[in-house]
Amino acid sequence: MNSSDPLSAGITIYGATGYTGRLIARHAVTLGLQPTLAGRNEERIAKLASELNCPSLTFPVASASQLSDCLRGFSTVLNCAGPFSQTAGPMMEACIAAGANYLDITGEIDVIDALRH
Repeated sequence: MNSSDPLSAGITIYGATGYTGRLIARHAVTLGLQPTLAGRNEERIAKLASELNCPSLTFPVASASQLSDCLRGFSTVLNCAGPFSQTAGPMMEACIAAGANYLDITGEIDVIDALRH
């Protein structure tokens, strides 16, 4: 985390090596942000993080209790990893436990409906 930059302090993009996650990560860097890039595949995350000069983390989306430890210290998590029917619930619960804001890019109506309750 780059705490010297208030615009990017505590932002992580999970699923940063997917098509949309990569576009978002690249755009964030062009805006002067330095998000932490995160995902499941250590090799792919490390390569993108090196290319964009961003910090990185690798961890699977498992249970919310396991995820919350990974997300502590982040102010905002942008979930770009689908299928969101599997990732959104645990990630959102982990963000609540870790005190982080949760955002995602889902268009899955069932997920949106479930999360609003």
